[in-house]
Amino acid sequence: MKQRIFILLCLVACLQVAMAQNTVESIRQRYNAMKEYIASHNGENQNDGAEFGEFYHLKASQWLPATGGHIEDTFLYWDEVEGDEEQIYPDHRLKFVTTRYNFAARQYYEEYLYDTNGNVAFIYAYNPMLTIDGDSEDMEYEFRFYINKGRLLKGIVKQKGGAQQSYKEVWQGTKLPAKYDDEFSTYMAHANQFPELFVNIEKRTYSY
Repeated sequence: MKQRIFILLCLVACLQVAMAQNTVESIRQRYNAMKEYIASHNGENQNDGAEFGEFYHLKASQWLPATGGHIEDTFLYWDEVEGDEEQIYPDHRLKFVTTRYNFAARQYYEEYLYDTNGNVAFIYAYNPMLTIDGDSEDMEYEFRFYINKGRLLKGIVKQKGGAQQSYKEVWQGTKLPAKYDDEFSTYMAHANQFPELFVNIEKRTYSY
């Protein structure tokens, strides 16, 4: 009897661990669901709950030396955290971030998807001007990183530029080539900064 109970407890523990893991497929499903939510909740009518999106929108505008006007447009979306049923306003948990910014005429764009533990699970980044190991000129790059608890599950890198009119895949795999280390580190740093920003905004909103 004790052996059966032990086996059952082990199975439950294994199931909980498996559920806590991000997989490429589970990340894709949650990402697609998030994009669908954004597409269907982009209204500003406070009386229309079906279309009224819930997010923080941060817009920064400044003049930078050499590159001129600089605008950052960032949206932070959240989940509600289950808690006390008597709590009128549930606590929030950062779920998804989109940020668009420019340097001179170059437009950059990034997305960050987080899991229920607050860890980044997916990063999409578009860089319109980048030179990486062996490129003879600046190229446009798209990066996709699937992540589980800080560990890369899968990465995809696409490139376009010069006479090349469409994107081509230049790398896909689970072990990141050294030439992409700087970009991956940069985007991971951004991913770790947004939760802190989210918490600080949460502290200052009138949620009462």
